[in-house]
Amino acid sequence: MGLSTSLNTAIGGLNAAQVGIGVVSQNVANAGTTGYVRRTVSTADSLSGLTIGVQNTQVQRLLDKIVQHQLWQESSGAAYTSTRAESLSNLDKLYGAPGSATALDTIFNKFTGALQSLQNDPSSYSLRSQVLDNATQLARQLNTLSNGVQALRSQAESGLATAVTKVNDLLGALAKVNTRIVGSPNDSATAGLKDQRDLILSELSQYVDIKTMEDARGSVSIVTGSGTQLFDGTAAVTFQFDEHAGLGPDNQWNIDPAKRGVGTIKIVDASGNASDAIANRIFRSGEIAANIELRDKTLVQAQAQLDEIAAQMSKALSDREIAGTPATVGAATGFDVDLAGLQSGNSVTLDYKVTPGGQTQRFTFVRVDSAASLPLPASASGDANNRVIGIDFSGGPASVAAQIQAAVGTGFTVSNTGSTLRIVDDGAAGTRDVIGLTSRPTNSVLASAGGAVELPFFVDGPSGNAFTGSFDGGSQTTGFAARITVNPALIADRSLLVAYNTSPATAQGDATRPKLMLERLTQSQRAFTNASGLDGNTASSSTTISNFVQRVVSSQGQAVEAAKRLDEGQQVALASVQSRFQQMAQVNVDQEMSMLIELQTAYAANARVISTMKEMMDVLMRV
Repeated sequence: MGLSTSLNTAIGGLNAAQVGIGVVSQNVANAGTTGYVRRTVSTADSLSGLTIGVQNTQVQRLLDKIVQHQLWQESSGAAYTSTRAESLSNLDKLYGAPGSATALDTIFNKFTGALQSLQNDPSSYSLRSQVLDNATQLARQLNTLSNGVQALRSQAESGLATAVTKVNDLLGALAKVNTRIVGSPNDSATAGLKDQRDLILSELSQYVDIKTMEDARGSVSIVTGSGTQLFDGTAAVTFQFDEHAGLGPDNQWNIDPAKRGVGTIKIVDASGNASDAIANRIFRSGEIAANIELRDKTLVQAQAQLDEIAAQMSKALSDREIAGTPATVGAATGFDVDLAGLQSGNSVTLDYKVTPGGQTQRFTFVRVDSAASLPLPASASGDANNRVIGIDFSGGPASVAAQIQAAVGTGFTVSNTGSTLRIVDDGAAGTRDVIGLTSRPTNSVLASAGGAVELPFFVDGPSGNAFTGSFDGGSQTTGFAARITVNPALIADRSLLVAYNTSPATAQGDATRPKLMLERLTQSQRAFTNASGLDGNTASSSTTISNFVQRVVSSQGQAVEAAKRLDEGQQVALASVQSRFQQMAQVNVDQEMSMLIELQTAYAANARVISTMKEMMDVLMRV
């Protein structure tokens, strides 16, 4: 080996050691820096004739990309579960622990307990006051819970607006860093840029579930879990969100912009083409997906449960149940029922059996006063054994009968005489047996001559409008929990709790009304719509109002516990992947000190070679 070759080799080794020492010092200095990935130096050898020398030195980041990608996926999942768990915990605090002093079931039981006492002593003024005071507390608790649910929905809406802005900012920052990385030499500065890029991607994964790929130039591309391209060297899309402030129960998401009362996320590509990211289910995990689910599903269902409680209580106390009178047409049998007292939202039920050996099934016909209100919203529908159908009464009795005939089909004959509706089975054919026909008109007066025992105890808002469950101009049930109040006229004249007949006047000691109210709330079986979705059940169910209240409170507690357990499990999984990632990427100071000693030794050896070469050259020059 010639002297010049030896000198070049020593200089290359000296440079490599110098770069290595710089990297080690950088590792040690950033041992506790968030997002910093440990670096090392790699050298490539060159062959010139028979001489091997150091060609170049590269700085490499030590990380497992597979584990890193898994870390970002788990990070998205953790953001999703923690967002849901936090919101449901706040909702659970509103409901209170089952049986606690402020819990909904406890306040409901105080109301029914006061009715029990009034039934035993209906002439007591103090007991009447206690009933109304407890009822007022119950109505206010439903108001408070409803407002709390909507506040949480508004919080989710605000969270979406913040998240969309943040995602756009992150994609913009990523584009700048990515441009600087592409084509840059693989040195410490580029490694720092990649650390910065990975921090951006890590933060982005909190909001959106992402998958990344890196090409040979170091440029990164990003797609969501649903396959939507977000980034390909530059931001491929931007997001837009039209935030709606102060959400109410009627403000819900709909693919039709004219019906939508909340914000939606638009995804706009480089050509300016926009599509609805929520309708296309772009977001599968992360904070954005959690807030969409909370705003449009979880909290909407919680509102529906509260509205169902309020509606069922009101209708249980105000709706009369008028059984049809038996009717016979030849071999066909059925019932007649008068529809004159029905108001918009009131219903007629047809109970029948499919023979032979069939189970009892039901049709529920709901009055609407405008064809524009049809069909009824999905939240009003029942199941296969209780089909709920809207009937437009604006065309008169004959039109009503024709609509019902079309709904029930063959097996029944529907006719009318004035306001009297008749439904009979198919007689000798024997495929249907009509076993009941009942109308349920709302009694909207507190007392009258020949008055009904039922009373409008709860009304819709301080104006005192009777609650009938109308669907005209929108569902009256939606948001009713926020508006329900005790009838002001009842508070003004508390004797009406027992007095319902003015001619002859009801005795002040008559327990008929308190007894009916107590039975309707605690013993009567009522059909609850599938909008409540308790226990994951999407069919209508039959239970007492008292039991339904208990189930709502307990199911909320179960839901928050399930969300917390899911979040705890996800956090454990995230911590496990973080630990695996840090085992390679985190700086170990002891390891760096050992490496520093090796590099110092190599540096000294190469320096000694250069010094020796210099001495030899000096000797040769003196010869």
